[in-house]
Amino acid sequence: MELQICPERYQRANRVLMIRPSAFGYHRQAAASNAFMRKPSVDEAKIAELALSEFDGLVDALRLAGIEVLVYQDTNGLPDCVFPNNWMSWHNPVGIEPVVITYPMCNALRRAERSDEVLGLIAKNLGVNPAHLDLSGLEEDGEILEGTGSLVLDRINGVAFGCRSPRTTERAFDAWCDETGYQGISFDALDGGGGEGEPIYHTNVLMSVGQRVAVLCSECFSDDQDRDRVLLALRNGDRQVVEITMEQMGRFCGNILELIDGDGQPVFAMSSRAYEGFTPQQKRILQDSGAIVHVPIPTIEDVGGGSVRCMIAELGRG
Repeated sequence: MELQICPERYQRANRVLMIRPSAFGYHRQAAASNAFMRKPSVDEAKIAELALSEFDGLVDALRLAGIEVLVYQDTNGLPDCVFPNNWMSWHNPVGIEPVVITYPMCNALRRAERSDEVLGLIAKNLGVNPAHLDLSGLEEDGEILEGTGSLVLDRINGVAFGCRSPRTTERAFDAWCDETGYQGISFDALDGGGGEGEPIYHTNVLMSVGQRVAVLCSECFSDDQDRDRVLLALRNGDRQVVEITMEQMGRFCGNILELIDGDGQPVFAMSSRAYEGFTPQQKRILQDSGAIVHVPIPTIEDVGGGSVRCMIAELGRG
């Protein structure tokens, strides 16, 4: 099924999906390819309790900032379900109806997160019947692409950025670009910097693309030409690029998301750890472009290995 979905109508969404976990916890198999995960020292019940409090705090903060948040309560006890952007993405192409895409996931337990019930809830709440592009069959050939974790999208200009890793295989990335019509820019980025270390598991921890501002950790690129291609593509999109260090990436400064409120005003969503990791000058650049909403989510970051952007699946605009 080929759906040329770009260019898209919006870069920034004012409607999002978040999934409230019923049993958030440490997932040992997922940790094998995610260096940001930390095994907790407290019991599972306490971890789940803390994660729920952090989740609810983020939902409240986004709603207070004027973002429409659709919350689905998980009942399946899946430890990573709080990160729905890995298994689905929503698109609003110019001239055709919305499209929802579902993805091939690296780990068997995470594959169970794909849910027709969730997709039905979205369609019902938005009052639309989207076309569905299902790429999950790529798993059978060992090809993986974990949604907008693997893909960082310049939706307006139709450019997809992807960092090759066990969770973002080149064949799956190319297949997605072929199906959607996006121009793909793939590259290698390592967590040791300077061509050293392991592949960074998801592209959205090292970069973020908004309407007027992009964030990028260029230190982690293993090839200077790849870095230059990415920087050129970002600047060609008329964005100011905020370059962050490896240390800042480790504080999830790259894992932020630019949204837009009901009045058309930009909102940068991030964790408090990320906010505190930006320099005063970097904060001013962001604040000159929009409001900043940040909440503390240390349990979700440490145990789950993802931050605010990972918790949000965009649903376009109302």
